[in-house]
Amino acid sequence: MPAYGKTDIVICDDEHDLGRRAAIAVATTLRELLSAGRDVVMILAAGESQMTFLDALAVEADIAWDRVVCFNMDDFWDPRMPEQYTCGHQTRTQLYDKVRPKRVELVRYDADDPEAEAERFEQLLRDAGPVDILCQGIGTSGHLAMCEPGQIDFGSDRWAKVVQLVEQSKKQLREDPNFKALGYIPEQGISLTTPAMLSASHIFTIVPLALKKPILTRMLGTEMPTTDLPATILKWHTGTLFCDRHSCPDFLMS
Repeated sequence: MPAYGKTDIVICDDEHDLGRRAAIAVATTLRELLSAGRDVVMILAAGESQMTFLDALAVEADIAWDRVVCFNMDDFWDPRMPEQYTCGHQTRTQLYDKVRPKRVELVRYDADDPEAEAERFEQLLRDAGPVDILCQGIGTSGHLAMCEPGQIDFGSDRWAKVVQLVEQSKKQLREDPNFKALGYIPEQGISLTTPAMLSASHIFTIVPLALKKPILTRMLGTEMPTTDLPATILKWHTGTLFCDRHSCPDFLMS
């Protein structure tokens, strides 16, 4: 199995095979943790790249979701934005409404004060206890959640912050089928930080689709983690990266 530092890489056939295999891995981990008798805290992502995974996870059997506390890792901040375009709406309709977790915590995209909302969300995650599972993607800018290049600190003691979307992330949103009809792109978001997310005991990174091939090629070809390409921090964290034959760099396929 190829690897990027401590992160193993699983190459799947396509986004549907990837979604199924990632869901099996996450569900297996959930069952093992729940069998130990305590509640589980997990962080999940939204976006086009997570769609097949969320659908597959929703139909995994024998998971005691009533003992799972779910956090979304981020959302846009724009009080004028209809709820249907939020990250929370996607995860709620694809997963939470179907499996009924014990608790779901979403960023308030329409909060009056984004800084106060970041502080509120950070405190909720800290109060929930240790993070057990992280399920995330990688943006075409190389971001994790909305932690954009040049805007992050791998050693920050903050667990949530207000962020500014970079142009590459806005370009990705313009092409996202979940987002196209909005007619504009939000300028800001509220995001968990990399120290918060990577505190998870089990890290699953889900990156299908051809539009992610350039950033995976850059990331996996980068020797040392750098805040100019946030996803490179995965080299130092034990986990599994799922890509498919469309997103996988050529040097791994050969």
